[in-house]
Amino acid sequence: MKRLLPFSLGLALGAGILFAAQTGSAASVEYYVDINTASLVGNASGPFSLDFQLNDGSGTGDGNNTATINNFAFGSGGASGTANLSGGASGDLSSAVTLTDTSAFNEFYQTFNTGSTLSFDVTLTLNSDSGPAPDSFAVAILDNTLSNIPTSGVGDAYLLVNLGPTPGVVIGSSASPAVTLSATPVPEPGSLGWISMGLLALGLHQWRRTFNQRS
Repeated sequence: MKRLLPFSLGLALGAGILFAAQTGSAASVEYYVDINTASLVGNASGPFSLDFQLNDGSGTGDGNNTATINNFAFGSGGASGTANLSGGASGDLSSAVTLTDTSAFNEFYQTFNTGSTLSFDVTLTLNSDSGPAPDSFAVAILDNTLSNIPTSGVGDAYLLVNLGPTPGVVIGSSASPAVTLSATPVPEPGSLGWISMGLLALGLHQWRRTFNQRS
């Protein structure tokens, strides 16, 4: 498995930040991640492993950020094998995975039986790091030699998130095998409430204008 270096922020900026989730004063952010793994079904490079890393930007293992991954869905596939843990990693693909940056490098990987899709939720804390680079969370897929599938992303990751008040997100893809990933920010409950109130106000305004035109 490939280590993502702590200076990932500079690499991410060089690769191009695809989007930055605006979180205001929020202490965490949640993404729904969906990966198209259809091309991995029956592929000779399998069995494949799902790999998560949470690496400490300061290199000191200060334990100030956590990644929680759950609600795994593998389509027609499923989790298999035994979880491999290093640093502040715990859990497995049949339940939930947690990583805390208590070491410079913190990693989880476990084999899975491939289906057409693979999805999960990931919640990341957004504490700024004291070092020269931010803490970073990454998602990769390993082949049967435990090497990353090469991607267009940073460090051959399909997803890289640099943690901080405004997280920087870089998404990669691979051509052979063809694998794509999408990461959708999940609004906080408070945000959903404001969105609902805004839509209600807009609807009432439209109804009032229509009523006045008919009167």
